[in-house]
Amino acid sequence: MKFDAVIFDIDNVLIDTRASYTDCIRKTVETYLISHLKFQSSRNPLLSRQDVETFKRAGGFNDDWDTCYGLLLYLLSLKIKKCTLLELARVKNIPKFVLQIKQRPLGIKGIERLLRPHLERCLAMTSLRASCLPAGRKRSNLKIKEMVSLKRIAEIFQRFYLSDFVWNEKPLIPKSFLKDLKRRGFRLGIVTGRNREEAEFALRRFKMDFFIDAMMTTDETPKDLKKPHPYGLLKIAAKLGRNLRYLYVGDLPDDILAAKKAGKEIKIASCGYLGASTLQREMKREFKKEKADYICKEPKQLLKIIVQRTVYGVQREKWA
Repeated sequence: MKFDAVIFDIDNVLIDTRASYTDCIRKTVETYLISHLKFQSSRNPLLSRQDVETFKRAGGFNDDWDTCYGLLLYLLSLKIKKCTLLELARVKNIPKFVLQIKQRPLGIKGIERLLRPHLERCLAMTSLRASCLPAGRKRSNLKIKEMVSLKRIAEIFQRFYLSDFVWNEKPLIPKSFLKDLKRRGFRLGIVTGRNREEAEFALRRFKMDFFIDAMMTTDETPKDLKKPHPYGLLKIAAKLGRNLRYLYVGDLPDDILAAKKAGKEIKIASCGYLGASTLQREMKREFKKEKADYICKEPKQLLKIIVQRTVYGVQREKWA
């Protein structure tokens, strides 16, 4: 299949965010547990990068604040004998948890429904009730969303990311790659879970912004229309041309699902990109499960897919 335009995700496709967003998620979850829920700290990290990547495979966690929220709900649902990070690290098993999820994408609403009975047991723990109880509230009326607050999570995450982790980012796909695509006549777009300010900063920093024709960020996306909903892809197609033939390159199963749903209205194929994956075998299996049209792990392979010199992964001929 020939393409006229390529749409990229930013995180872990154009830019390596393992040492920025991924590590910031890990730091935010630990800080929330220690500062707001009074868990005892540990010298060893609670979550690994593999833990975060595995958790995101549950689907519906393209937003990093949502990922922190979901991870906190999971950790607080575990049966623990004492409120320490060491105890949480001992009992957690994120691969097993994700494997047991029957309905995907999970997302915030899904994980709240799934874990509610376990979280209510957690609320009964006196130490946790006392640590997050608002002034004047009775302990018996404490709600889950008062124990884990998205607003608090966002404040912690942004403080760490903007002051430190943002500077750890580096390009995965060089600007010369985008320059080459433009020279060949391709239109280029972006659909990202970043807010516009952070997306534009990263693209300017790595001198990629000049090559991008259209971009959709989380700021322009209604909360209930984030990936795997095709909203962002369809908006890009409306800007660049609904009759063009698109390739969407993403790093998560949600990206493949979004392209599949968008395919009901536009001509689009999906490519799962493994360039920053810490679990390439497992992620490749997830991409195949969602019927990705292509799978690759480096820019050279991706270029061959785009210009159709060689086919990698699974290609489905949906149109001529």
